[in-house]
Amino acid sequence: MLPPEHIKWFSTQSDSTLSSTEIRKERHAVRYLHIGVEFDATVFFLERFIGESLTKNLDKLQRPMVEEIRENTDKIFGVDEHEWRTLNVYNSMQDIILPTMSRVFFGLPLGRDPKFLVSFKRYVLAMGIGTIVIGQLPRMFKGLLVPLFNVPLRYYRGKTMKELVPMVERQLIQTQNAEKHVAEDKYDLIAQSARVSAKLSATRNVADSRMLAEWILLLGFAALSSTIIQASNLLLDILDCSAETEAYELLREEAAQILTSDNHWNNPTLFKSLVLSDSAIRETARYHPILIKGLTKEVVRPTGLDLPDGTHIPRGGWLGVPVLGLHMDDRFYPSPETYDPFRHVRMKREREEAHRKNSSTVERANLTTSDLDAGQPTSTYLGFGYGRHAW
Repeated sequence: MLPPEHIKWFSTQSDSTLSSTEIRKERHAVRYLHIGVEFDATVFFLERFIGESLTKNLDKLQRPMVEEIRENTDKIFGVDEHEWRTLNVYNSMQDIILPTMSRVFFGLPLGRDPKFLVSFKRYVLAMGIGTIVIGQLPRMFKGLLVPLFNVPLRYYRGKTMKELVPMVERQLIQTQNAEKHVAEDKYDLIAQSARVSAKLSATRNVADSRMLAEWILLLGFAALSSTIIQASNLLLDILDCSAETEAYELLREEAAQILTSDNHWNNPTLFKSLVLSDSAIRETARYHPILIKGLTKEVVRPTGLDLPDGTHIPRGGWLGVPVLGLHMDDRFYPSPETYDPFRHVRMKREREEAHRKNSSTVERANLTTSDLDAGQPTSTYLGFGYGRHAW
């Protein structure tokens, strides 16, 4: 495990020096659970699809996401303020996020098909359990247990793919025939995935429908599992705050002041003004990181690698970062073991105030605090990875 002062240096090392390929295949059980899916091509596509297409079009996804979130939140939590319900937080978040993410990844009508959603949910569950259990086992035991985990995984993967592949085929044909007439205010993930795949392969041929379906399914698994966990943590963290913080009240007040009409919920610019919400999300990701250690890579340079402090790591050695330890380091976060929902918005204001007092007019104009946003990874905040391959 590397110390914090090495992280920026670590993130700049080339893939020919440090690689996560074998670690993902072994520790994430890729070679055991993703049989038939070519790993390198899949990672290459997903990283570029997320970077070049998905993250640049989040504004187009906001409207359908809001529709699904609103409908399912009202259904699960109810609309009567005087009616009390006993709910399982994780299951409730899953029932809200599953149809929302399915709408994004699979579109309509598949994203609202009850049978498909059940198959997809169970596929995600089987994949998640398999990844955790198989990934932690010594290699000698993996061969014995992998067949047991692959039975339910293959079954639900097959049921999901049975519905998804034909839809992908239809969408690809429609996209090919009407590519120039796609509405600019809408985002079709399947069509965009085909375009990115064609761009990467330097050809205008329509990508294979089964291959694209596999990629979309894996992307859906990664997004769904982590989002449900962190959404559950966020809600529990906010409700567990002391009464003195007024976390719940202040978050509701902020939302009520900024999102004053239904149309505002579809305006991504307004969401950037929800600074208290953004701070609470970042604090939950700090307090409950998905991985307690991350950025793990293998030294693949034949001559090994020398760390900044002179330590030599031979080829085949593994390096990583203690994410939880970093997030709980009081050098970066005062009282790190306390969940402070507005910690990061306060850090922004403190930086702005210090900059105002000690900087010139030109320097003040160039001040930025975006590195403290929830979705911005830094060398001391690894909620979404760090470096070139951060998602």
